[in-house]
Amino acid sequence: MVVTIAADAHGQDRLSGNWQGYWTVAGDTMPVTMEVQYQAQTGRYTATFTADRLRVGGIPFNEVRVEGCCAVTMILRGDRTTSTFTGRVANDSLTGVLVEGANEGRFAYARAPRQAATYEERDLTFSSGDVTLAGTLLMPRTGASVPAVVFLHGSGAEGRWASRYLATVLVKAGIAALIFDKRGVGGSSGDWRLAMPNDLAADGAAAVARLQQEPRIDKQRIGIHGHSQGGTLAPLVAAKASNVAFIIGSAAAGVPTDSTEIFSILNSILRSAQTASDSASARAYTREVVAVAYHGKPRTELDVLVTALRDRPWFFAPPPNNAPYWAFSKAFGAYRPLEWWAQVRAPVLLVYGGSDERVPAAESAEHIAATLRRAGNSDVTVRIFPGADHNFRLAPGPSGWPVSAPDYVSTLVSWLSRFRR
Repeated sequence: MVVTIAADAHGQDRLSGNWQGYWTVAGDTMPVTMEVQYQAQTGRYTATFTADRLRVGGIPFNEVRVEGCCAVTMILRGDRTTSTFTGRVANDSLTGVLVEGANEGRFAYARAPRQAATYEERDLTFSSGDVTLAGTLLMPRTGASVPAVVFLHGSGAEGRWASRYLATVLVKAGIAALIFDKRGVGGSSGDWRLAMPNDLAADGAAAVARLQQEPRIDKQRIGIHGHSQGGTLAPLVAAKASNVAFIIGSAAAGVPTDSTEIFSILNSILRSAQTASDSASARAYTREVVAVAYHGKPRTELDVLVTALRDRPWFFAPPPNNAPYWAFSKAFGAYRPLEWWAQVRAPVLLVYGGSDERVPAAESAEHIAATLRRAGNSDVTVRIFPGADHNFRLAPGPSGWPVSAPDYVSTLVSWLSRFRR
């Protein structure tokens, strides 16, 4: 996405530069950095923000408007909320009011000198079958032979931006990182909605192969980081790729995939159930949806339940008959993650949020670690972060902004330090 604002009437560039400041809502203050650049060829600006607390880097605003010389409105649309920033730029300051849902706060930036980059970024493309995948390689500026990490995708339409923050952390620690757009997202061809697990695993293996072509990357020290769906498919990627040096399985399912789906759906809908009967019906309905999706059961009974239960407060309509969900789920249902983990001989780090509502954390970690050890791989480290959710964040406070689990990022960096020479 590109943020655009018209240049002011006098042609002056008042916004370009590096801005450092904070957002404050409900007494909660969060440091934020914003980068604004003027594009002479279009007469418009691009702008992004970075917040360590949110573990995001280079996230674009959706819309920016300017009135007169100095009044600025910036809009940021997230998955759940829209934030509107209304303020004024004056010399080296940009201040104003922040409205996020029902909350109102303040923001303030001061212009700051740009820091010299300690790493390099380069866009690249590579092939996976008949699909062309587009990504960004982040490389340390120094070092003739460096380790590297390929970031695999979670479910849905995930682009390279989703892993940019962690990739930036790693490259600053001397570890190269390849982030890329899922097929059919951003600059990548294909369609993720039509991709099967084998296709996605092949894409990850192709990314490893692409890194092996880089002269400054040590071919013996290329590993993978997969979160959620990517973590669950990580051992299959390792089997398809050659010489994967390590695996970070982040929120990787270690129980049957249909059980994981039931676990996730129930955690999403049961909070809306108002009675014991509601809960029982929600469980029966969820089991039926998953039976149809993951095991190809005929829809007859599911259709009966849809008609009978559509007025329940927890109810959700199943996807249309022609939705890609059904084909992918059936293929994913045939995937046995533990069978692939049993083939992994590389060092493994398993990380989970203790309050993950998408993947059963403790059970998954126990099953994967036990499988690895039974297969003769004792180089497995497990870290479960108490109170953290699927994305390693703790419950937000009054501001609605989450807090990362303590030591989550440092745990990844510390474990990976063993692969630096």
